[in-house]
Amino acid sequence: MNEDNLFNIQQDQVNEQIESIKWIAENRDELIRALRAKVATKNADYFNSGKNVEEIFRGQYIGQYCNQYIREQLA
Repeated sequence: MNEDNLFNIQQDQVNEQIESIKWIAENRDELIRALRAKVATKNADYFNSGKNVEEIFRGQYIGQYCNQYIREQLA
């Protein structure tokens, strides 16, 4: 792949990230509510199942959830 293609991909990725940042700035309360609801649901699932501590919603899954939520809102 030549550098022009790579710079085009880079610019597309930067623009996507900027749109995500703008969405967060304008809709932060919605994202916070959605994240808290997700945590509450996941915690309820944990307590209603076998209590496998490896399945507690944390770490990278929190960031992945937020990113996916934002992508869905921007679609």
